[in-house]
Order: sequence, then C-alpha cells, then structure tokens
Amino acid sequence: MNRQLPLSVPEKAAQTLHLMITDGEVSPGDKLPEAELADRLGVSRNSLREVFRLLARERLVDHVPNRGVFVSRPGLPEVVDVFRVRLLVEVDAVAGSTPGHPAVERMRECVQRARTAASADDWRAVGTADVTFHEAVVALADSPILADLYRSLSAQLRLMFGLIGSPRYMHEQYIGRNARIVDLIQAGDTADAAAEMRAYLHDAQEQIVNAYVSGRVASA
Repeated sequence: MNRQLPLSVPEKAAQTLHLMITDGEVSPGDKLPEAELADRLGVSRNSLREVFRLLARERLVDHVPNRGVFVSRPGLPEVVDVFRVRLLVEVDAVAGSTPGHPAVERMRECVQRARTAASADDWRAVGTADVTFHEAVVALADSPILADLYRSLSAQLRLMFGLIGSPRYMHEQYIGRNARIVDLIQAGDTADAAAEMRAYLHDAQEQIVNAYVSGRVASA
C-alpha cells in the first residue's frame, strides 16, 4: 500500500507562499524580503532559501544576484509556451472525455460558481472558478502526471492575470464558453467540444498577448 510521505517544513512553507502568490497577496515583480517572510512562514532563513528553490522550479520566483528574490513576471515567451502546452493537454482531454466522467460535473459546478460570482461583481472569484474549471478539464484525462503539470501551468496563468490586473477583462467572456463545452461533452459531442476548446484557448492566448502588447500589463 502506497502512502504519501509527510511534507517537510520547507515544502509546507512553499505551499503557503505558493498560495500567497497565486491568490495575489503578493504581486508579480514584488521583492520577497527574507527576514520578514521567514518570520511569517515560521521557518529559518536556511529553510526559506529551500522554499525559494522549490518555487523557482515552478517559475514562480526569480533570484536576482545582489538584489534578492522576486515574484516572477512572465513575459510573452512564457505566455506562448504555457498556451502551447495547454492546447496539447486540454484539447486532447476533452476529445477523449465521456459524459459520465466525474470531472464533467466538477466543470458544471465551476460554471455555476463563476455565474454566481459574476452576479455579485466578484471577478476575482470568477477567475478562481475559471482556473478550477480547467483543472477539472485536465482531470478528464485521468492522469496524475498531467494534473501536477497543470497545477504548475495554472500558477503561471495566475501571474499573467495578476500583471494584467483586470479579472473581469480576462474572464467575463469565457463563462458562457465554459458552459458550452460542458453541454457538448454531456451531449456526447466530444469532437465539437474539443474544437471549441481549441478555439477558446487560441482566443485566450490572443487576448493576453494583446494585453501585453497594448500596455495593459503593469510595469515593473
């Protein structure tokens, strides 16, 4: 029987800092002061450096020699790379899905949460529901490896959204499109659902690229 090993102190602290970054408590480009952060996370300075190493592997922090550690600011090459992987993973997951898969109901629930949040003008919550929707899309593939990969990708997406700074701009138009993908899967029309997902990701990438090019991205 396989049992997951307990997390080490740096791994637990890395989870906390990961959440602080993806929830927007600290922003892309922010410096992460070691003494203050070590105290807040309840770890030693040595353990904090291990935390930084763990998050650097996920491209969430950058070490700048003689300046310190900063929350990463993804550029256009990272945008293109993230969406290249998303296209490979999410389109295939939808194409191979079945209407009765448990993840489909999770997708439906995410759509409802997004609609409820939009009605309350809570666009950050809409963004969270959207990211969770796509995690459920990847779960259609029944692959723990892909699920782990997507958690890393979603963290990168959160950094991109944080740079753009307008959750409504990023997420409003996709609530209905998420619902359509769910409807198509539940109807057994996975070919059209996969085509919709491909077009959806293409449009989302173009939207983020346009935001970068047009100057909607916050300056360093």
